[in-house]
Amino acid sequence: MSQTFVAFEALEKRVPPQQHQSVCLFALPLYTIRRFERINERSYISAISLTTWHGMEHTFEFRAHKTTCENFCDALKGNLNEQIPSIKALKHFIADYESEHILRVKTIEDFSSVLPTTHGLGLKFGYPDEVDTSMDILKIRQWRDYFSAYGRNLTMLQIPKLSELVRSGLPNILRGEIWEVSSGAIYRRFDNKEEYKDILKMHKDRTSLSTHEIEKDLHRSLPEYVAYQTPDGIDRLRRVLIAYSWKHPELGYCQAMNIVVAAMLIYMSEESAFWALEILVEGMLPGYYSTSMYGAVLDQIVLEEFVEQTMPELKLHLKKIDIQLSVASLPWFLTLYINSMPLHYASHVLDCLFLDGPKVLFKIGLAILKTNEEAIMAAEDDAELLTIIKKYFATLNTAASDDIDSGKDKNKRISKFRQLMKIAYENFSVVTNETIIELRRKNQLKIVGGIESFTKRSTMRKLKDTAQFNKEEISIIYDHFFGAIYYARDNENTGGNTMDRDTFRKMLKSMASWEGPEINDDSPQADFVRATGKSFVNRLYDCFQKDKTKGLNFQDVVTGLGAIMHGDFMSHVDFFFDMYDHDKDSILVNSDIASMGCEIFWLLIQLGTVKELAWEAVDNLFLLSLEQTSADAFSEDTVLEWKSKFQIAEGAFSIMEDQNITHLTDAFLAESTPLIELPLPIFRMVALTNVCLEAFFQSGFSTSIKLEKVASERQKSLGKELFETLFAEGKKLANNMAQAHNHRPSISIQKPDSQNNTPEPVEDFF
Repeated sequence: MSQTFVAFEALEKRVPPQQHQSVCLFALPLYTIRRFERINERSYISAISLTTWHGMEHTFEFRAHKTTCENFCDALKGNLNEQIPSIKALKHFIADYESEHILRVKTIEDFSSVLPTTHGLGLKFGYPDEVDTSMDILKIRQWRDYFSAYGRNLTMLQIPKLSELVRSGLPNILRGEIWEVSSGAIYRRFDNKEEYKDILKMHKDRTSLSTHEIEKDLHRSLPEYVAYQTPDGIDRLRRVLIAYSWKHPELGYCQAMNIVVAAMLIYMSEESAFWALEILVEGMLPGYYSTSMYGAVLDQIVLEEFVEQTMPELKLHLKKIDIQLSVASLPWFLTLYINSMPLHYASHVLDCLFLDGPKVLFKIGLAILKTNEEAIMAAEDDAELLTIIKKYFATLNTAASDDIDSGKDKNKRISKFRQLMKIAYENFSVVTNETIIELRRKNQLKIVGGIESFTKRSTMRKLKDTAQFNKEEISIIYDHFFGAIYYARDNENTGGNTMDRDTFRKMLKSMASWEGPEINDDSPQADFVRATGKSFVNRLYDCFQKDKTKGLNFQDVVTGLGAIMHGDFMSHVDFFFDMYDHDKDSILVNSDIASMGCEIFWLLIQLGTVKELAWEAVDNLFLLSLEQTSADAFSEDTVLEWKSKFQIAEGAFSIMEDQNITHLTDAFLAESTPLIELPLPIFRMVALTNVCLEAFFQSGFSTSIKLEKVASERQKSLGKELFETLFAEGKKLANNMAQAHNHRPSISIQKPDSQNNTPEPVEDFF
C-alpha cells in the first residue's frame, strides 16, 4: 500500500507460456474505494473488504500477526480519508470512457453512436483495417462481460482472461481505453486532469526548435491514413507533440515520436495519447526517443544476445558476412513496428506492448527472424536482409504456409501475422521483462560503440552520391567530419549534422597538407598567410555547400572531396573556375583572377613548390589573362606596358615578403588596368601554358588531401567523452526491480450476481 494505491499480486503463476506472470494482479487507486470494512471472524485471522466505485467487492485475508494487520488497516483508513477530494472528481472523469457506455446501451450495435468523436480519429475517419462486424460485436460483448465481472477503467483487475482477450485482438472502439488502462496512463491522467490543456494554453503561439522540427514531420506521419490528409488530424497530432515538447524541454521532440503518436490518435483522445506517450518514453522505452537513441541502440545489443541464445547458427552467419542486424531491427523498435507492418497489424502489436511491456518488441523481432531464418541464412549483405524482411511484411495478411500445406479449409487458415504472434509467445518464453532489464544493465557499457556503429552505417547508407569513394574511404571521411563536429560542439553555430566554416577548417587541418598549424607571429607577412588561407577555405566551403541556408552536411563534403580527389585536369580547372566566379556569370573578371592568383601562390608555397616557380606560375596566370582579353582592344606596345607593371625583379620575392604579391594584385585591380573578361575555354588554355600550373591542376592539389584513419588515441578520447555524456542517461536503463513485500495477502473475488454467466467463447488468438 502507498498513500494513493493498494496493490496486489497473487503468488500463483499462470500456465506456460505465461508462467512468469501472476494469475491475478491489480493496482487499485484509493480514490476508487467506496467502502472499507474490517472482518474479524476469528481471533487469529484478520481480513478486510474493499468495495470499489463500480460495485466490486474484494476480500483480503491477512497471514500475519494481528497487530501488523491492525496497523495496516489504520494506515489504510487514514489514506482513504485523504483521497476524499479526488473521489468527488471521479464521476466526471470516467463518464466518457467506452467501458461506461458499453454497460448503458441496450444493444452492442448502438455502442459507437453514443461516443464523442474526440475519442479517436477512427470514430470520424474510419479504422485502418476491414473489420468483420460480427466478430467485432462478439469481441465487444466479451469485453462487456469482463468489465461487469472484473471491473473497468480505473478499477479493472488483470487475470489470465484479460491476456486472452487482448491477444485475440482488441475491438477498434475499445482499443484506446485498454491501452490507457494497461499502460497505467489512465492514473497519470487522473492525477493531472487539466495539465494537458494548461500546457497548450500557456505556450500558445510560442515557437522553439522542437516546434519547428514538429512542423517538418507532421505531413510525414502515416500519410496513408486519411485523417492525416485533413486539418483535423494534423492539428491533433501537432497539439500532442507540441505539448509534450514543452512539458519535457530537455528532450523536446525526437523523430519517430510523430509516428507513434499518429497511430495512437486513431484510437485515443489527444489527452490520453499525451499521457500514453509519456508512459512509453519515460517508463517502457527509456532512451528510445532521445538525440542519441541510446535506449533503442542498447536494446539492439540485447536483441542480438537473444538471437545468439535462441538461433546460434543465424547469429554466426550474420557475424561471418558482417550483416548488421540493427539495420533492419532498429526501425522496428523505434516505431514499434508501425512503419514496418500494415497499420492494423501494428496496432495489434501495441495492444500486446501496453499489456505485457517491452518484451513484446523482442519476442516479435525474434519471431520475424525465426520465420525467415532460412532465407536470411542465404543473404550476403544488409540489402538482401532488408529485402527479405520487406517482402515478408508485405505478405502478413496471406495464409501461413503450414496451413496451405496441410490443406485446411481456407476460412479456418490463420494469417502469417497470427502465425508470427503465435511463434512469438510460444517459442521465446526466455524473453521476460526481468531478463531484458538484466541484459540492459549488463550491456550498457557497449552503448557508445553501438551508437557510433549504427549511426555511422546508417549515415553512409543514406548517401545519394558516394563520389567514387569506396566504403573504407567513406568511413574515413565520416570520422573526420563528425569528429570535427563533436570537438566543436561548444560552438553554438554548429549543428548536430552540419558544420560551419570554422569547423570545416578544423576538419581540413587533419586532411590537407596545405592547412598547417596556426601561425602565432604578428608580422604583416604572417597576417597575409593567415588571411589568404582563411579566404581560400571559405571559398572552398562555399563551393562545397549546396544549400546556402544551412551548414555543410556530410553529403556536401563527400561530393566536394570527390570532385577534387577523383577529377582530371579539365574537371579541376573547371572546379577552380567555378570557385572564383563569384557572380556565377561564367566569366572571370579582374577581382576574381586577382584572388585566384594570390591564393594559388599561397597553395603552391604551402605544398613545397620552389618560390621562383610559384611566382612564375602566378605571374603567367595574370599576364596571359590580360593578354588574352586585351589583344583585340590594345596594341602590342600597350599590352607590354601593362605586363611590365606585374614583373618583379628576380630574387626579390618571398612568401614572407607579402609586398610582392600585394603589388601584383594592386596593379591588377587598378582603375587603369583594362577590364578582363575571361571565359572558361580561355581559362583552360591559360592553365596549360605553364608547367607548374598544369601540374597543380593535374594532380598537385588533388593529392594534397589525404584520407587517413583518425589516430586511435583520438578515437579512444572521443569514445570516452561520448560515454561520459551518455552515462548519466544510460543509468536509467539499469533500474532495480521492485522488492517483493514480505507479507502478501490472499484474495477472493465476489462477482455481482447478475454477471455469473459464463462468457461466450471468442476466437482464440492462436
